[in-house]
Amino acid sequence: YQYNKTILCIDIFSIGNDALFLNIILHVCGQVNILRNRFIKFDVTSSRIDNRFNELIQRHRHVIMLARELADLISFVLLIELFIISILLCIMGFQLIFALKVHDTVMISRSSFILSVFLIQLTLYSFIGNYLKSEMEEIGHSIYQSVWYNFPRKLIKSVIFVLMQTQSPVALQAGNFIVINLSTYVTILKSSFSYLSVL
Repeated sequence: YQYNKTILCIDIFSIGNDALFLNIILHVCGQVNILRNRFIKFDVTSSRIDNRFNELIQRHRHVIMLARELADLISFVLLIELFIISILLCIMGFQLIFALKVHDTVMISRSSFILSVFLIQLTLYSFIGNYLKSEMEEIGHSIYQSVWYNFPRKLIKSVIFVLMQTQSPVALQAGNFIVINLSTYVTILKSSFSYLSVL
C-alpha cells in the first residue's frame, strides 16, 4: 500500500514538469507552423525580397536552435523517465495481475489507475516527440510549396541551404541515443510486457 502511495505522489509531482515540457514543445511547434506558413505565402513580387527571405532564414535558425536546446536540456531527464516508466509498467502490471488473482478490488483500482497514468505519460512523450520531428520536417515541404522557382538566383542558394537543414530535423532523444517517437512507445510497451511475462 505504501509503495503505491509513493509511486502516485512521484507521478503527480512529475505531472507539473510534464505539462511545462509539453507546453514548451507545443510552443516551438507553433512557431514552426507560423514559419511554414510564411514560407508558403512568401511574396516574390514585393520589394526587398532578399531581406525578407533572409529574415525567414534567421527565424528558421532561431527555431532550430531553440528546439535543439530544449532537446538537449530534456535528454537526460527523458532517459531516466523512460527507464523508470518501463520498469514501473512491468511492476504495476504484475501487481494488477496479482490483485486480479486474489480478487482485491482496492488493489485492482489503484494498480489500474497508476498503470494508466504511466501509459498516459509515455503516450504524451511519444506523441510530442513525433509531433516535433514531423513539424520540423514539414518546413522543407513548405519551402517546396512556395514559389521558390521565381526567386532570384542568389536566393535559390539560400533555399537549397534551408532544404538541406530540414533533411536532418531536430528530434527529442532520451540520452542522445533513443529517438522519442511513436515507434519508441511501441518498443517500450513490448519490452515492459515481455518482462512482465517473464515474472
